[in-house]
Amino acid sequence: MGGLIHVVMFVGALTAYIAWSIAGLSALSVARLAPRGEKLSSYFELGRWRFATLETRLGAAVTPHLVRYRRAFLVFLAAICAMIVLALSTLFLKPA
Repeated sequence: MGGLIHVVMFVGALTAYIAWSIAGLSALSVARLAPRGEKLSSYFELGRWRFATLETRLGAAVTPHLVRYRRAFLVFLAAICAMIVLALSTLFLKPA
């Protein structure tokens, strides 16, 4: 199990990095759809998870970007939590 944990942690870190990158690109896409002068406020609304406010202000064109952002962020959190649980579970394994 000792050698395999490094592979599993690497895969988890790679998954988290890819999900974080997709979330970042989706956030940039949302800001690109915002009118001039409202880009920073759209980042704040996105960070607060106020997707309904963004949809009403920016229109229906922003919906696919918001869905992609939400899913990527949840995958990122799931990968990080799984890595933490795996790291903590190795503390309770008996050495062979």
